[in-house]
Amino acid sequence: MESTLDMLMIPGSSKQRMSKEEQVTPHKISLIVLIHEYCTIRRPSTVHSVFSEDSDSDINLTEREKRNFMVMILQLLQSSDLTLKELFMKIRDKTKIELYTLFLKRLQEFIEDGVGALKDYFQNVTKEYFLSGKGVERSSVLGLFIRRITLAFEKLSFTQVTDMYRKFERYYEAGVGSYEESQDFGGSLTDSAMSLSGVRFSRGLSLDPFQLTNERKLGDEGRAVNSFRQAEYFILQQAFLLQHNQKEALSPSDLQDKIMDMLEMNPDIAEAHFLSFLNSLRVKEYCTALHNLFHFFDRKTIATFNKGQGHGKHQPAEEVHRRYAALNLASLHYRFGHKEEALAPLQEAIGMAQDANDNVCLQHALGWLQRLSEQGTASTENLLERAVTKSSELNLPNLTSIGIQAFARHNAFAAAKPAQVFEYLQKSDVLNCQHSQSGFMCTSFANKAALWQMYGKMECMSMLSQLILHLDTSEHSVFYNGESICVAMCNLARFHAQMGQYGLALDIINCAKKRFPKNQIQSSEIWMETEQQILFDRTILNRKFGVTELAVLNLKALNPLESQLREAILNKEKGEVTESLNQLHLLLDNCGADKGNNSVTADFKCRVLLELGELYRQTSNPTSGTSYILECMTLAKSHHLEYLAALGSIQLAHIQLQMQLPEQALSLLSQHMLAILSHGTVTDRARLLTCHTKCQVAIATRKPDEQKRQGLLSCINTLNTAIELYQSAEAFLHLKDTVYLQTRLYHELDLPSERNKCARQFRQLDVQYPSLSQMTVNAL
Repeated sequence: MESTLDMLMIPGSSKQRMSKEEQVTPHKISLIVLIHEYCTIRRPSTVHSVFSEDSDSDINLTEREKRNFMVMILQLLQSSDLTLKELFMKIRDKTKIELYTLFLKRLQEFIEDGVGALKDYFQNVTKEYFLSGKGVERSSVLGLFIRRITLAFEKLSFTQVTDMYRKFERYYEAGVGSYEESQDFGGSLTDSAMSLSGVRFSRGLSLDPFQLTNERKLGDEGRAVNSFRQAEYFILQQAFLLQHNQKEALSPSDLQDKIMDMLEMNPDIAEAHFLSFLNSLRVKEYCTALHNLFHFFDRKTIATFNKGQGHGKHQPAEEVHRRYAALNLASLHYRFGHKEEALAPLQEAIGMAQDANDNVCLQHALGWLQRLSEQGTASTENLLERAVTKSSELNLPNLTSIGIQAFARHNAFAAAKPAQVFEYLQKSDVLNCQHSQSGFMCTSFANKAALWQMYGKMECMSMLSQLILHLDTSEHSVFYNGESICVAMCNLARFHAQMGQYGLALDIINCAKKRFPKNQIQSSEIWMETEQQILFDRTILNRKFGVTELAVLNLKALNPLESQLREAILNKEKGEVTESLNQLHLLLDNCGADKGNNSVTADFKCRVLLELGELYRQTSNPTSGTSYILECMTLAKSHHLEYLAALGSIQLAHIQLQMQLPEQALSLLSQHMLAILSHGTVTDRARLLTCHTKCQVAIATRKPDEQKRQGLLSCINTLNTAIELYQSAEAFLHLKDTVYLQTRLYHELDLPSERNKCARQFRQLDVQYPSLSQMTVNAL
């Protein structure tokens, strides 16, 4: 996305462009009237004007009201032309009622007195009031605007002035409605507003724009008019918002309509086609995006050719767009998975950048070349190292930060030590802080959170996700709301769900839905996937398999590989052993066969091995499952995946317990107990405590009676904790087994009241969640 800004800010593109003449429109006339009335009520009462003999001379404006008015006027000057109804809605709540009514009265006088009033207004007010230094400084923003409009108005012929007045009449009538409409709709709101300021109109027209029907069409006069400067500002503003906060930008359909209107008024603006290209990327419209990118390339080529002829020589600065157009074409193919097609424009961009000695473009191309190369290889590592070094030498902090984060990610998947990975990421944080790169800062923290999650440190992941949401990322009064923010919110939602707090998790997901609506496809897919994963995890534990199947089906469109694994888990829980076994073996074969860009991460392969080992153990075939569990633990330790290695140890300890080796199982659990209890989910912690209790019971039964009783009593509290954890996770089948174990312990300890209480609870759970197969009996 960095090349996007380079495309929109081509060196020399805005400075060498021909200036466009200012156009007089009804909207701009209304703005001049609004400024005039504001200056009239805020100047000292000793100063009088022939145009304000009946206005209130003592109307005090607070500093806050003055500031709000100035900000509003600046926004109106920069935005496209509005209809009168839209202008009313803009100014009504941000100005005093006196200013609002004076503004309406002045517009009505133009309609009543005819074209002569409009000409007199420009001849007297704009010269004697605005440009005399009494109201607005000549060199100020407002002064320059008024001078441009006045000059453009003076250039109009009498026929053009008459046509302009007719447009103004239609503009006014469309905003305030006809006399008949004012009789049908309530005019009391306007009348009450006028009475507050003591202003009355001679005619009975209702000026309340909020009483009009939405179906009224304004025709050509209702269409937004964009000057060349307004179009340029709009393009840069929307491009910034699309990268910084898409929610603040116009919706895809509205933005496309705005671009079409803009091109109709200013067909020479090639950057509008590129903005349309960015808009198409939001909704993943490949054909439209490609079409708009080619249009941008064609328009810029024609403009470059014409300017080259006009200057009589070749202009290298105007050819920068060609290189970045090729880069964006390569990125477009990459976004839609066409990696082979992306290499052709990338090589073309590299060739043009080398001919022009454009090191910045070459660094962008080097980054994309690394993306398109086979991942996880020595050549990719070499490309990343060169990209980071060269970007640092050229003082390109954005590319350096991106390169460092990509290099750290590569090292993490290549089994580098976590300390080295995070130490390298720290360089990116320093760069981002030095250059105030809020977006890259959030991305760096999101990468760290993902790495902590992969290493099994869920608390660290939660902390970094909260840091992302607490960062001050405002830029031009717009807070960053990119993909990393959505990732952070989904991390927290997943974390709460793993702690058994499903209500809080769904609340966070609902918040993410509001911040990232579905038209932001790239970000919305993140919370969609997280929502389905939480739904799967919850329903697989409370045995609502109908909802679980729906979650798996929805997940297929978002993450096919994850969906296949969870479908196998679902079949295992339903007792369909053969189908689940075939699916898991197929996934394991794919993990070993896929290389390069299609390879899966080590943590995903460990999860497949864990499920295979658990499936064999639950089917009373622990010998076959041991090999898969040991392979999982070996792979997890080599990639520093501490949490997955601890989960493997729980499975292996349960197998040792089944093989009458409780001492060895207890020793293995003690080695990994800290990792599970510190960062594990409530289900994994409960499973650890249950297995640990079974080992202690097995050991206690071999001891004398007194030591046996003390050992069994010590297990009661542990089982109480496991029961609470299972209840919070809604894992009712595991809860039933734990209650059964506790019932047996109370019976062994000769505690009948406690035993009967647990037996009653077990009976209730067994009615709701019966054990229908050997799989559920052997579940851990």
